[in-house]
Amino acid sequence: MTAGSIFIIDDNPNNLNLLAEILRHQGFEVRAANSGRRGLAAIRNLMPELIMLDITMPGMDGYEVCAELKNELVTRDIPVIFISALDDAGDKVRAFEAGGVDYVTKPFSSAEVIARVQTQLKLARLRQELEANKKELERQNAELRRKNEELIQAQKQTNLVFSALAEALPGTVLDGKYRLDRQIGSGGFSAVFRGTHLALDTPVAVKVFRPIPGNDQPEALERFRREGVSACRIQHQNAVQVLDSGISANGIAYLVMELLNGRTLNSELREQRILSPARCAQIAVPVCDVLAKAHSNGIVHRDIKPDNIFLHRHERGETVKVLDFGIAKLFMDTGEDGQHLTITGGLIGTPYYMAPERFQGEPYDGQSDVYSLGILLYQMLCGKLPFISKTNNMWEAGMVHIGQQPKPLTEINNSIPVEVETIVLKALEKNPAQRPTASEFGRMWAQVAAVHAVEFIGRMSGNFELPLPVIEPTLVQGSASPDAGTIFEAAGATKVEPGPTQMPTVRPPTQIEEP
Repeated sequence: MTAGSIFIIDDNPNNLNLLAEILRHQGFEVRAANSGRRGLAAIRNLMPELIMLDITMPGMDGYEVCAELKNELVTRDIPVIFISALDDAGDKVRAFEAGGVDYVTKPFSSAEVIARVQTQLKLARLRQELEANKKELERQNAELRRKNEELIQAQKQTNLVFSALAEALPGTVLDGKYRLDRQIGSGGFSAVFRGTHLALDTPVAVKVFRPIPGNDQPEALERFRREGVSACRIQHQNAVQVLDSGISANGIAYLVMELLNGRTLNSELREQRILSPARCAQIAVPVCDVLAKAHSNGIVHRDIKPDNIFLHRHERGETVKVLDFGIAKLFMDTGEDGQHLTITGGLIGTPYYMAPERFQGEPYDGQSDVYSLGILLYQMLCGKLPFISKTNNMWEAGMVHIGQQPKPLTEINNSIPVEVETIVLKALEKNPAQRPTASEFGRMWAQVAAVHAVEFIGRMSGNFELPLPVIEPTLVQGSASPDAGTIFEAAGATKVEPGPTQMPTVRPPTQIEEP
């Protein structure tokens, strides 16, 4: 293999032969011509890696030859080194303007010529490699876009089929036990129905899951049948109670849960946008309590977000409920991490609330839930998320979580106490080991509630059952009717007598930055 192919154009035979001999001695393949036109014809016939070009030649000088090479698509990227007796700065400038990459003045030294040739060849090959990589990347991106479009279309089709099925399900009796009465909510991978437990004649909530690729095979459904209740049941008054699970006759997995009345935290944030530290503590402490219970049992929620925090309202006040415990685990093979597609095309979970270690494919534990809760509390206090990618691409969202630091909360909402800001930012540490545990995070928020006792007057317990104003129940995913207390008794929930206080007034802070 030669060191490279070089074409020399020079009307002086002595210079031409000397250059050729120097380069051949270094292992280069050398071809030559003694005029510009002959050189152009030979180059077009068999292109070299590099051209060495004299300037002063009869008929067609080196500037004209170089300009013509640069005007042709097939030859414009070949590097040209001018080699001439002209030593005026203007001549050199004109050579570079014509498209030359280097200039050697005659008489030349062999070492200089070899060094310049080798350098320009390395640069040219690097450019070619980068261009080849760029084209390959463009090809791969085009292929990925095509596959993503096919996936999106397939998902749309599946969604349409599932939507039609959900609309047709009311009146259906599952396993002879549960009648689906009406749909009260829906999400990316499920539909929620208000149903009736026929044997007990009591209302329940039934979540019906849409099959997803990789989890719609018989073995996956059988696993769901075996583990449905055990994976989702967290015995805690602030976790929604799962009563039963099964596979319908047409192969769709479902869970039967207690029926809740009220609205999600997402609905409250849409209405309020900003919550006071006291209200945040009122929600965060029971969430931390139930997460700590789950983590002690080796269960990670994986999808803490506003839609999975439910504010259950009843005649005694409010109970914060965490939804969808163990749902992600049911749709994964045992022992694998979250590198699976959901209906939205992302990891198990919601990218805006996911911890950096999950995007990086690293092992994770309960500290990833603490990070998600930290993101949520940042949003509750500031009215905006700390990390937003420019697109909805999951991996771009991941890079933002991995590489960016959150803006201090007090720069967005100057009414936030510094100690509250410190607590939230502690949960958003990139290193999981530097985050508090769920128990520690809960204690921090309990202290916040104690400091802000003027706003938050009431008992600090896992129930947070404070009297609320009378409101119309809102039926949303997992929500229900005023008779939800009956379902609590059926689920074995513990009753707590109401406290003597009223719900605190939420006062929006001043000078809020628009999202």
